[in-house]
Amino acid sequence: MTGYGCGTAEQDGVRATVEIRTLNHRHLDVRVNAPPGGAAPAAAIERLVRQRLSRGRVDVVLLAEGEALDRHRFAAVAPAYRALERVREELGADAPIDLGAVLLAVTLGGAGARGGEACTAAATAAAARALDEVDRMRVTEGEALRRQLDERLDRIAALVAELRELAARLREALPGRLRERMDLLARAAGTRPFDEERLRQDLALLLDRSDVGEETERLACHVAHLRGTLASDGAVGRRGEFLALELLREAGTLAAKAQDASVSQRVSELRALVEQMREQLQNVE
Repeated sequence: MTGYGCGTAEQDGVRATVEIRTLNHRHLDVRVNAPPGGAAPAAAIERLVRQRLSRGRVDVVLLAEGEALDRHRFAAVAPAYRALERVREELGADAPIDLGAVLLAVTLGGAGARGGEACTAAATAAAARALDEVDRMRVTEGEALRRQLDERLDRIAALVAELRELAARLREALPGRLRERMDLLARAAGTRPFDEERLRQDLALLLDRSDVGEETERLACHVAHLRGTLASDGAVGRRGEFLALELLREAGTLAAKAQDASVSQRVSELRALVEQMREQLQNVE
């Protein structure tokens, strides 16, 4: 689900700003863009995001600044510079040492532990505030999405009820339809009427093969479970997607066994509605 949040926090002279954007995705994909030397706060932010979210493409941008952060970073330059001076003397090299390169190396290496700890703490607090905004936006979108899902589910439930009624009527009418067709075939072929005992055996076999009572019952059961899942307060996305797949499977079996135009028409509409729900549920936590 989509969402946006921005949070800012300060810790021991370090000010961190975190922006978070979330997009629809079947799985959780977290990407943190941090400044050089920000591996520790980036890792802390990613852990926090994974604790709070379970699905979505999450893009995070971290900005950190402050005198304390610069002071701890610069404090590491002098020891690094002196160490390079000793190395140069031992090697007898005449090449000058670039202070800018030393500062960059210190920054990329994450030097300045106290500054790094303050940055991590500030970044984590800022990320928590940004995630709170993301949650509020996602909840608003989720409420609108739930209304759409409920409307589609109501229509699916109505179609399942129609299919159950059609299945019962088809079962009652099947013996008469089979007898009419067999009598018509006998007259067309100029043969004697069919053996009644054989007719009853074939009819029993056909009824067993074309009976869709179990499929309609399972469809109704899946609809009830899906309605209960959508009404629950916990994570509903993956369970709802599984139930949608079960609805599609039962609907396909029902259409294949019934071999009736009215049933096929309603099953086609049902499958289209379930597919729409499944696509939406893939983005729901």
